[in-house]
Amino acid sequence: MRTFQKLPISLFSIFFVLSILLLICDGFQAVSAQNLIEISVDRQLDYANYCFESQDYTAAAAEYKKFIYLFPDDERVDHVDYKIGMAYFYDKSYPKALNQFTRILDQKGPTDTGILSAFMISRCYQRFLNYSSAIANLLYLKQVTADTDLTDKIYYHLGWLYLESGDFGRARNAFSNITIANQSVYNTINLKIDLTAHTQIPQKNPITAGILSIIPGGGYLYCGRYQDALTAFLVNSVFIYGAYESFDEGLYAIGGMMAVIELGFYSGNIYGGVSSAYKFNQRKQNEFVQRLKKKFTANLSLNIKSNNILLGMTYHF
Repeated sequence: MRTFQKLPISLFSIFFVLSILLLICDGFQAVSAQNLIEISVDRQLDYANYCFESQDYTAAAAEYKKFIYLFPDDERVDHVDYKIGMAYFYDKSYPKALNQFTRILDQKGPTDTGILSAFMISRCYQRFLNYSSAIANLLYLKQVTADTDLTDKIYYHLGWLYLESGDFGRARNAFSNITIANQSVYNTINLKIDLTAHTQIPQKNPITAGILSIIPGGGYLYCGRYQDALTAFLVNSVFIYGAYESFDEGLYAIGGMMAVIELGFYSGNIYGGVSSAYKFNQRKQNEFVQRLKKKFTANLSLNIKSNNILLGMTYHF
């Protein structure tokens, strides 16, 4: 049987192997160091702002949140928290934006970011067409501030919200409550003059539309919906004539069925005529408000300088 003897390992061999291993480790560390990107406070905020300006609002909100998590003691945290809400808003995630701005207002109160958030809360409600809540929020803000310029700004926004909701009387009162010093700033003198033309907005009486609908299509015709009027008249005429002929021929089952169907069409004709009057009035009212908004563009900036941070926002009410 052949036996094997252990070969002695020299110190030189051990040193050689260790040297190779150290070189390999140093190489890995060098590669890792090259791939490491330092995240500084300004770099993180710049990237979040870049996402926001690029209209990648989902990424912007995530990067702003990362900024707050990594740098909670930075003086710009409040502004960044507000920008998260703005990212939600421009991303049309209005419920999330509303929750964000409401939380900021509850925590900060009538501070710079709190005031900005209060206006944005109203904008969120406006997007939901919930004008009562939008108005109530600004009325609350008016109660907690003694700043005259801010109060005038609130009245101006309230005026436009009242206009959009169709309350022209309160809109005029809101514009009139703006101080004389700021009347020219908001051009409310001319605005109130043009606002008096709301009495000339064409209107259709829903009751009249309902009475005219006794003749199928009459309500639609009254509201200028001529194609719908013709359709309603023809459909109802066909079923009325069909039911009459069926009963006249003794086909009572068919006649009864057609009469029931005609009753549904006839009721829908009356409801449609009344509804058309309301829609006509709403459309003409919206057109009037849009003309005012186009003429008196409601572009306002809240430029609040706090801790060397300029918070600017344009509001379209």
